[in-house]
Parts: sequence; structure tokens; C-alpha cells
Amino acid sequence: MPHDADLPVRAFLSRFAADLVAAGEPVTQAETETRRLGAAAGHPDLRVAASPTAVFLSLDAGAPAAIAPVRGPLRLDQTAAVHAVRHQLGRGEVTMAQAGDRLDALRRVPHPYPAWVRHLGLMSVSVGIALVLQPGLPNIVVAALGSLLVSLLMTQAGRHTLLGALLPSVAAFTAAVLAFGGYELGLLEGPLRTVICPLAVLLPGALLVTGVNELAQGAMVAGSSRVFYGLVQLVLFSLGVVGAAMLLGVDEQAYANIRVEGPGLWSAPLGLLLITLGITLSEALPWTLLRWSGLVLVLTFSAQLAGQQSGSSLPLGGFTGALVASFVPSLLSRMRADVPRLVAFLPSFWLLVPGTVGLMGVSQIGSGAGDTATLFGAVSIVSAIALGLLLGSALALPLSRPAPTWRRRDRAQ
Repeated sequence: MPHDADLPVRAFLSRFAADLVAAGEPVTQAETETRRLGAAAGHPDLRVAASPTAVFLSLDAGAPAAIAPVRGPLRLDQTAAVHAVRHQLGRGEVTMAQAGDRLDALRRVPHPYPAWVRHLGLMSVSVGIALVLQPGLPNIVVAALGSLLVSLLMTQAGRHTLLGALLPSVAAFTAAVLAFGGYELGLLEGPLRTVICPLAVLLPGALLVTGVNELAQGAMVAGSSRVFYGLVQLVLFSLGVVGAAMLLGVDEQAYANIRVEGPGLWSAPLGLLLITLGITLSEALPWTLLRWSGLVLVLTFSAQLAGQQSGSSLPLGGFTGALVASFVPSLLSRMRADVPRLVAFLPSFWLLVPGTVGLMGVSQIGSGAGDTATLFGAVSIVSAIALGLLLGSALALPLSRPAPTWRRRDRAQ
């Protein structure tokens, strides 16, 4: 039977598309890449429909379909491995059977660092974000302590189903008790921004912007499901924040969006360095890609800051930061075959913090300290970041033609 002969091809291509989605690709990009591989394998009429949770694929109209669940998210080293498999397939260096074995193997690779190193990595990320977002010394200390507790909760959430479901609210409550408790004791100002720092690794900012990106590209089911799920996550986080505030009886001023002045101009560069180091340890960013991810991180922060300063506008800063964060990794991946676009892009995404602003807006409304204009501002920032990502990707498209020449030159050197 022809269909039986096609079974391994269907199984691999559906699995490959699911791994691309798990690695953070929008469903539209995963579908495009899978169709390209299918055409190269002799199936130009391949049909594929990807969603955030599953991929449906058939090799022709009326042919049997394969279903592959999306198992994710992947660590950055695993994302780099998926990119390498895609690149090797495109160049004909491996067969589909060999590529399937490599995809199976990368799932079994344990985290390269012990648990205590990962905890330190998340603490480094939290402290780095605090140096950028809320650089007061007491705020940084609270962010570090909060990140350690959140990291321990994340570890336990993987072992207990109930805690996993309640993790957003429990983590937000824990971090908020520390920040609001310090505020009540007169030890720090701007507690709401301080709460954000240890929660940044959990906030659904990337989920929201990817969803808006997919909606703009016509992927209505995937985009709307991501956006709705992200908004529900924000509500769960805000319940933890508001619950901690009610328990401690804080006043309305605790919800003010106040930024404490830092110790000097060096705080932001140090924060970027700590974020890069922390992501390397916690998300297993390959050391060979550290310089490229760090470069994109610095350029994204510079563009975001320039946009905010020139227009005195958070949405403009988000737009310029997202434009650079999307364009530069695409340029790097065209010039260097060993630099996956997603691995170079994802670390810089935490600096765009659309989920941060959204959590502050929802928490302010939940406490009665904000209004619909507060939430509208958060929506504007998310939309501006999504527009920047779309435009950056569009600007990078013409770079795809010279890519083989650049890559051959790299190999020759």
C-alpha cells in the first residue's frame, strides 16, 4: 500500500512541525518549514495544520493524516539542536530517519547543570532585571530572595500536579508577600515593580506577543488561544499579588508604578550581563552562542531605551526593541549557519517584558487602584511589540537569497 510506505514520512514531518512549535516558532512558520521539507521529499501537496498543542498532517488531499502532540517548551540547547537538524535536512546531510533519531535523542538529554546552578541562574536573571527595572538595593535583595523561592516552587510544580496548576498564583503570592512586606516595614519603595523581577521567567509575555503575531498572520485559532490563555495566566498572577496585598493590608500607593533611582549608570549594563549569564545557566544556552545572544540583548535594550527616550512612550520603546530583537537574529542566522534565530532571539525577549506591564495593569485594576486606561496601555504595548516583531521579520526576508553565499564563505574560512 502506498500509504503504508508513506507512514514514516508522515510521522517524521508531523513530529518535526510539533518540535518547531515547542521550540517557540509561530505556527505559521512551522507550517511553512514543514511544507518546504515535504516538497523536497516529493510531497508538494502536503497539508499541515499546526496549533499550540498539536499538529495535523497529511501528505496529500484525502490521504491518511498523522497527529503529533506538541511537547514543550524546549530548553535553549534543545532548540539549537532542532535548528541544527533542520539545517542538516535542508542540506541533505542526514536522512529523515536519522533526523528523527536525533530529535528523539535531544528529548532525553538532561539539563547540563545541577539544580543548584539552575537556581542561581534564575536568581541572576531576576537580579539583572531588577537592575534594569527597579535598581534600588533593597528591591534587588527582595528580588533575589523572591527568585530563589519561585525557582524552588517551579521545581516542585513539575512533581505535583496541583501545585503545577496553581503555580502562577502561588509564585506571585510568595513574591508579593516579600515585596509588600518590605514596603510595609518601610524598607523599600515601588513594591509592584519589585514583584515583577522574580516572576519574569514565568510571565506569559512571549505567549501573548506570539499570539498577536499569529493573529496578524491569519492563524486565528492558534493566535486567539494563545492570547486568551496568556490573559488567564495574567489574571492568576494578579490574584496572587492582590491576595498578598489584602493579607498585609497595604495602601493604594503600593500599587503605584514607581521606579526607584539606581546607584549609577553602570546598573543597566551589569543587569544585562547578569541576565545573559543567568539565561545561560538556567535555560542551558550553549556557550558557543553566548556572544550572539548577548549582542542581541544589548542591541534590543539600546533600541528600546532609545525609543522610550525619543518619544517618551512605552509602546514606542517596545516597538523599536521588538524590531531590533526580530531583525538582528534573522540577519545573524543568514550570515552564520551555526546561529539559530530563535536561540539568539528568545533571551532578548525577556527585556521587552510585555507580560510585566500587563501584570501591573491587571493587578492595579484588581485592587481598585487602576482603570480601563491602565489595561489599555498594557494592550498597546503588547500590540506595539507584536508589530515590531512582524516588521523586523519582514525586513529580514530579502536577506534569505544571499544566505547560501555567506554560509559557503564561512565554511571556506
